[in-house]
Amino acid sequence: MKAPLRAVIALVVIVAAARADAFPAFARKYGMSCSACHVGWPVFNQQGQNFRDNGFQFGLSKDDPVALSQDYLPVSLRTTVFYQFTRMTNQPSDQGPTVTQVGGVPLPPSVDVLTGGVLAKDVSFLLVLTGFGPDGTAVVESAWARLDNLGGTGWLNVKVGKFELDLPASSHRNVTLTTGYAAYGAHPQGTSVAFDMGENQVGVEIDGHSARSSTRYALAFTSANGGEGLSKGGWSTPMLYGHVEHVIEIPSRVFPWVQVGAFGGVGWWPTSFKTITSEGGTPTNIPGTGTNLKAFYRVGPQLNFMLGYPATPLLIRAAYVYGWEEAGLASGTDATGFDLSTSSNSFNGGFGELDWVPFSESSYNALPWMFFARYDVVRFKHGAGDVDGGTIGVRRYLAIGPRASAAVHVEGHIDRTKGVGAAGPDGIPLVVQAQSVLAGIDLDF
Repeated sequence: MKAPLRAVIALVVIVAAARADAFPAFARKYGMSCSACHVGWPVFNQQGQNFRDNGFQFGLSKDDPVALSQDYLPVSLRTTVFYQFTRMTNQPSDQGPTVTQVGGVPLPPSVDVLTGGVLAKDVSFLLVLTGFGPDGTAVVESAWARLDNLGGTGWLNVKVGKFELDLPASSHRNVTLTTGYAAYGAHPQGTSVAFDMGENQVGVEIDGHSARSSTRYALAFTSANGGEGLSKGGWSTPMLYGHVEHVIEIPSRVFPWVQVGAFGGVGWWPTSFKTITSEGGTPTNIPGTGTNLKAFYRVGPQLNFMLGYPATPLLIRAAYVYGWEEAGLASGTDATGFDLSTSSNSFNGGFGELDWVPFSESSYNALPWMFFARYDVVRFKHGAGDVDGGTIGVRRYLAIGPRASAAVHVEGHIDRTKGVGAAGPDGIPLVVQAQSVLAGIDLDF
């Protein structure tokens, strides 16, 4: 099966790749509803963003774990039980292009185990184990420690470990469950670069923010994910990423808030290795010997804004991503016979998303509705893989409290990926169309 086609299938059918982390242990710690920090989890309100930026601290007496009961454990469990049906066209088979249709309830579902918070004043941490699915395998999704408020200011914090990059929209706290942000993980055809902005990276981050998190920045130096340990030297497969954003508050009930920002990263990927040949005669690259590093980057602007009252908002967010990779990072030929190794490649991508909480009861523990929709697009300069995708859905919250949270989640997704399917009558790979429907209960404790 072609590598681009495998990527399309994985994107559509693996729900765990687009999980939306929530942490009710924080609500239990402070005796509050999850709605104190979320418009509707996992979407932050401004207080939730500020709590996260401060290293899981409100600056109150309950921040220090010494002040808590010995019975309190900062542990949360999260899973989604669901039915999903997926239909994909133009799959290769001995009988020519065919359609696959798969539906069912996966058992057991994957589970996230989260622990995090404050070890001592201005020392915070997060550990997330995810998996525990049919094969019983679990992986460390996040594992970091952070020194907060260095020099007594929120403008300087240092994080070390495995963490999510500070993105215009989080891949680990997104609303959609059937698919992630296509532009974050876009890869030109034939590329050796495995970097995905939406996946967690290993390294160091320096970040800071204003008192209310209306202005924020983050600067991370990491090993590009998928390339850890490939190249030799003091830092393997280095990646430098930065993000800055600023909120403009407007004295209007109709248009009270707008956020602008910019983000980007540049990395270097090895293209030459020492090899070892197996008994079958196939040479294998030896990790830690990679040289002749070539550059790639991702960069773009963002625009987020709010319509309506902050408690029941229509949140609109959009981001554009331009990606570029140096000649020599790709290999092979495209459908026209063009040699992909002879030229640099680039892509234009992005997304537009709506998250709407239209009405809510007038109470602290209100159980709102959330309607959401997103459009994703990616266009490559050379080769196959152009994507157009749309997702729409609704969440009805059944519980938002200090003990547990739950929501009924119904979602539909459709996308078209150009040139990655079975060969047509003219020998050119066809467009793959993927359609997916999911319905279930998203819950955590």
